[in-house]
Amino acid sequence: MSLAHSLQRKRALVRALHRGRRRTLALVAPLDDDAVHRQHVPIMSPLAWDLGHVANYEELWLLRALGHGGLAEPGLDRVYNPFENPRWVRGDLPALPRTEAMGYLAEVRAEALGLLRATELDPGRPLVADGFVYQLVVQHEAMHQETMLQALGLRADTLRHPLASWRGLGPGGRRVDDRDRVLVAGGPFTMGTHDRSRAFDNERPAHTTELAGFALDRYPVTARRYAAFVADGGYDRPEVWSQRGWDWRDEHAHRTPQGWLPDGDGGWLVRRFGHVAPLDPREPVQHVSYFEAEAFAAWAGGRLPTEAEWEKAAAWDPAAGRARTWPWGQRPPSPATANLGRRRWGPAPVGSFPAGASAYGAEQLVGDCYEWTSSGFEPYPGYATFPYPEYSEVFLGGDYRVLRGASWASDAAVSRATFRNWDHPYRRQLFAGIRLAWDRPGREGR
Repeated sequence: MSLAHSLQRKRALVRALHRGRRRTLALVAPLDDDAVHRQHVPIMSPLAWDLGHVANYEELWLLRALGHGGLAEPGLDRVYNPFENPRWVRGDLPALPRTEAMGYLAEVRAEALGLLRATELDPGRPLVADGFVYQLVVQHEAMHQETMLQALGLRADTLRHPLASWRGLGPGGRRVDDRDRVLVAGGPFTMGTHDRSRAFDNERPAHTTELAGFALDRYPVTARRYAAFVADGGYDRPEVWSQRGWDWRDEHAHRTPQGWLPDGDGGWLVRRFGHVAPLDPREPVQHVSYFEAEAFAAWAGGRLPTEAEWEKAAAWDPAAGRARTWPWGQRPPSPATANLGRRRWGPAPVGSFPAGASAYGAEQLVGDCYEWTSSGFEPYPGYATFPYPEYSEVFLGGDYRVLRGASWASDAAVSRATFRNWDHPYRRQLFAGIRLAWDRPGREGR
């Protein structure tokens, strides 16, 4: 790598680090100490724990892993180790208070930036080649911002976030048929990536996958379509639920997506971050579990796509014979192509981003909401763990379902078409929705 290219790359990494940190600080700045420190639900960490963990992770990878001495007291490594401390115990840990956590974040960042100036982005060292470890830290912080938003979303009945707003902030003027489908021809395509500068180990290596032809919803499933499922007694029809899903529905008594409230006139309101407003029937449904997604699919007469089907529809360019980084091409996300980065604090109506369509014509595959697939979280052929097993390896083959795409809360740093998210099938605090696949091209189904 030439000196000029190395300097250019370092400047880009510094910008990415600063941008990510500004977004973290903006998320918590309007909140009082109670909102930051208290653990309100056992499945989510206190925000203060997330702040300290982000700093500790950065210290580990941008200081210690690169040969710099550590800053933290030794005990903090244990406090902020997510594998030693499952979420439900984190409220009882001796985590740093908010002001000290902020100081820890600032101190680590100052040391990391100083070390970056002296670090060669040596292509012979995989950890630093093309800035990989810095991208790792940027993406880790971005994912914790989304996790913190999930925690705040579960407090929507008691906490109003001052920045949360979604009404009137998107284009939303293009009227579309929300049941429209696109056709994806059968044949081979290249799945995954060889990118080692930012892609995680579970996205690699690129490999050839053969698929039969299928149809895919052009848009994510809308609130209108999901409300029809609710109105048709979808939550009380065991024939459309798996046995595990039915048992989950019985245990938790869910009858609507998270946040939905009846408006008294047969319609729906939605509560998000303490704000209540009429639910836009054109927006993608979100906050549904995998169990709800597969029940809706059975009721509608379709199915959830496999992970490979989703990626082919999103990334493959059949005319060029190669994959795109994003559904629309190689240019990074923009307000014209995707709803990302908390611009709306909620999904945009379907049809809002025609410029973000994939080569097959599917829209809003990235942004608005993650989409459940029918696939378990498994390694690709030739998978190799890097740089540590606790990111992917320990989860492979477990009781997880893969989600694809990105949500309105996701940062552009984790929005590429090969990015793989995963979670338990019963989780629904995620900003997750549905897109159906079909074995037939017609319009049968709901």
